[in-house]
Amino acid sequence: MSRSGPDPQSVAQCSIGCWRHYCVPFGFVGGNLSLVTTAVLPGSRHYKFFGTPEPDSHSSKKARKIKPIQGDPVKLGFYPPSWQALLQAAKVEMHLQAVLTHPVPELGDALQLTQEVLDAELWRYHKKKIKMDKGYFPEYKAQMSRVLCDDLFTFRTELKKVIIPIVKSAYDIFPKGTVTRKEDIQKHVITAATKLLKTGGYLRVPDSSNGKWKNFVSQALMDGCLAFYYSNSKKALKNTDEFHRTIPPNALILVAAVMKGVISGFSETGTDKVPDLSAEKCRTDFNSLQKSLDKLMDIPEHRDELEDMLALWAGIGMGKLVHGDSSAEGSDSEDINIIL
Repeated sequence: MSRSGPDPQSVAQCSIGCWRHYCVPFGFVGGNLSLVTTAVLPGSRHYKFFGTPEPDSHSSKKARKIKPIQGDPVKLGFYPPSWQALLQAAKVEMHLQAVLTHPVPELGDALQLTQEVLDAELWRYHKKKIKMDKGYFPEYKAQMSRVLCDDLFTFRTELKKVIIPIVKSAYDIFPKGTVTRKEDIQKHVITAATKLLKTGGYLRVPDSSNGKWKNFVSQALMDGCLAFYYSNSKKALKNTDEFHRTIPPNALILVAAVMKGVISGFSETGTDKVPDLSAEKCRTDFNSLQKSLDKLMDIPEHRDELEDMLALWAGIGMGKLVHGDSSAEGSDSEDINIIL
């Protein structure tokens, strides 16, 4: 019997509020994806489809033969090109949705998000009638979700790699010149890094005119955002609509949280070796900084200043503006006074 819509009992509300999704199985008809699903994503993404197409005898004859499957299904190389392309696209969407909701989700939320991202990407392929190799879905559904979960961890690891050299060059953490004794170097690093963390100085830059701290976001944060989100990587989030005109506030907070984690590592070791940045610590730092940003956003004047600044950074990242251009819309020659 045909169905005009999803059974109310099959409706599953996403616990992190990213999308509303009706959980209905996928299948294949003549090598094409066949599904009944509804997914509503943030912004303009809205997919909706009811009903399962009847088998097409003509297309069934052209269905690809199932080839022997070998290797590790939690590795991208296990899958044929068609599925690799789908999973690569799903990785970018996974990064985006995580940033828009919570970049360091709890495990349960991460698994829920991976399934929603995977379902939405499968629907996109179905809508475009893209042929897919048979024998991989739903057979390896759980393993595909694992691929996306692992990649989200790699996402933060890659950000950490970008942030480390920026922190080293932006702050006076490591001594220069005549300090050569290991003990003296270690003492200097611990003292400088600890001071940055206690004062919140890593979020601000000094006013060279009188030595006081100006309350606007630091050059290091801008450099981190541009280097990571606007790189030449195919998975860079500048390739998504959400990053064309602005940098989402959560993306700024994630860079700040990872930067805090890197500086904390310097403070703990007294060297340039940064311990692994655990998901728990990163999540704690993110949540704390997000509360501070929320307070700032409650003040209309500061909200406008922050939005102007993030739009300016996005313009620079997209190549539409040159850093230091004061003629950008919504900006002026004065520093933007922001306290995170």
